[in-house]
Amino acid sequence: MAINAISPTNGVASTAPATSLSNSSQDFDRFLKLLTAQMKYQDPMQPTDPTQFVAQLAQFSQVEQQTKSNTLLQSILEQMSGSLSQNAALIGKSVQTAISSVTLPSSGNAAAVSVSISGTSALKNLRIEVLDGSRNVLRTVTAAKGDTTFAFDGKDANGSRMAAGSYAVRVVGEDANNTRQSAGSITSAGKITEVRRDSSGGYLLALENGNTVALDELSRLTQ
Repeated sequence: MAINAISPTNGVASTAPATSLSNSSQDFDRFLKLLTAQMKYQDPMQPTDPTQFVAQLAQFSQVEQQTKSNTLLQSILEQMSGSLSQNAALIGKSVQTAISSVTLPSSGNAAAVSVSISGTSALKNLRIEVLDGSRNVLRTVTAAKGDTTFAFDGKDANGSRMAAGSYAVRVVGEDANNTRQSAGSITSAGKITEVRRDSSGGYLLALENGNTVALDELSRLTQ
């Protein structure tokens, strides 16, 4: 008794694009059993071309691997979507966080930030520095001990308006050896208006004042 070889559009092979890995494995087992039965009962006078079996097996294996890839991609997508959904719950909440940069709009001042310098600091020439992407100091503003507010006006040391964008900020001073040291902290507070995913896979929170902060930099979160 001769049994025709299985074609991609006939018999078990048609069920290969299974919706789960479990179904795919079951279909693959049935395929192998049927393949064995074909070889066992083939007409010895007219044996089936063995290359057909190899081609069918390779084709089924490709379908199975594609199913696994689709399942993995779906899992990754669900994880990403779930994280975004969870972090979206932060929208509307007020936060306070340490920051290392301010966002300068196309016109007007950058959002105000809080500067804190310990009253016991022994450093001199206390100041806030605004830097470009290459860490060059573009502007310095004298700072005082204690808690103050700083709103960058967007002008460089020559009084020229700087381009809109993000600029690094820091609080520094000199010690007794005239070596520059960190002199304090800069924080920003405001309501979260948007959650963004950056190129590294982390999450950025956009605040209503225009600043953006990293999710892992939050120091306080309130309603």
